Formats: sequence, structure tokens, C-alpha cells
Amino acid sequence: MQYCEKCKVHVRGLHAGCPLCQGPLTGEGETPNSVFPAHTYQAPRYHLLIRSMIFASIAAIVICATVNILLGGRRWWLFIAAAVACMWVCLYSVIRRRNNIPKNIIWLVFWLSLIAVLWDLFTGRRGWSIDYVIPAICVLAMIAMAAIAIILHLHIEEYMIYVLLDGLFGIVPLLFLTLGWVRIPLPSILCVAASILSLAALLSFQGEALFSELRRRLHL
Repeated sequence: MQYCEKCKVHVRGLHAGCPLCQGPLTGEGETPNSVFPAHTYQAPRYHLLIRSMIFASIAAIVICATVNILLGGRRWWLFIAAAVACMWVCLYSVIRRRNNIPKNIIWLVFWLSLIAVLWDLFTGRRGWSIDYVIPAICVLAMIAMAAIAIILHLHIEEYMIYVLLDGLFGIVPLLFLTLGWVRIPLPSILCVAASILSLAALLSFQGEALFSELRRRLHL
């Protein structure tokens, strides 16, 4: 520890002069310890899981492609690769928006519906995506939204915009029915009915809060 004869004080650390009078110091200084602890980066726990899943996905595609080439026949391994790609699109959406579950549900509705339609188109256009998948996804999303709001005790302002969007998504099958694209109408009719009831409940019980939130977000 250094010492200042003029100020009669001991000075910790290593200084060229006294911090008070700028005079000379006697004694040997000591290297000061850092006030803040050293930061060591720790990768999130899920990084190892993600890397393992990436390796498993690549391995599955390579193995399927190898078996397909050896046995011959149609290129069915492309469907495996497409399924893996769809899984990663959905997983990316979940991880990116993991802190906002209602928003996550809306994006999953969008991605799963898009993937189902594209898959249907590339596998013969049988119409199962419009007949079954999209109505089922929308209804399940509405149920999941309500369940999560109850379980997590969310405030209505936190999720009602997403409930509104989900309800509007659910009315999309009505467009399919009008255009005659649906071969089996029952799932679409049930989805439209559930969407209308969901929107009616939102407007009836939380209409003022909904319009207030819309004005706030749209700066009206």
C-alpha cells in the first residue's frame, strides 16, 4: 500500500501520485482487483439440444436418401427432407417468439396452414389441407389461446389482439366454402361457427378494452 506524507493517508492500488494533492507517494503499490467479477459466457442449455437436433436431422435425411438410392424407386426421401424443413420452420418460430405465447400461437397457425397447403399441392392436390387441417388448426389455436390465458393469468390487453386475429383466421374457411373449394364442409362450418362465437364473446365482454387497445396501438 502506498502512503502520502503530506496528506497522511494510505492509498490502495497503484498510483503515480496522491489522488488528493497529486504529490509523490512512498511504498509499493498493489495491483487493484477488479470491482466487478469476471464475466464468463455460458451458452444457453438448449444450444446443445439444438445442435443435436440439427445433426439428427441431417443424419436422417442422408440415411433416407442413401437407402432410397440403393433400393431405387420414387424419390421418397425428398418428402422426409421437406418434413424436416417444416419442423425447423415451426421450431424457429417457437424459439424466436418464446416470450410471447399468444403471438407464437398466431405465427404457428400461419406457418402450419401454409405448410399444409404447400404439402397438399405437391402431393397430388387432394384437398385435405383445406378440408381438415386449416379448420382444425384454427379451432385448436382458439382453444389453446383461452387455456393459456387462464393458466398464466394473462391480462386481457396482453392477448385480446391475438384472439381477434385468430378469430379472423378462423373465418377464412368461410371463403373456401363460398368459392366451392371444400369437399367436406363440416370441419369448415364448425370452424366458422367457433370463430364467430369467439369474436362475439370478445366484443360483448371486452369490446371497450379491445377498441381502447386498438386506438392505442394504431395511435388514433
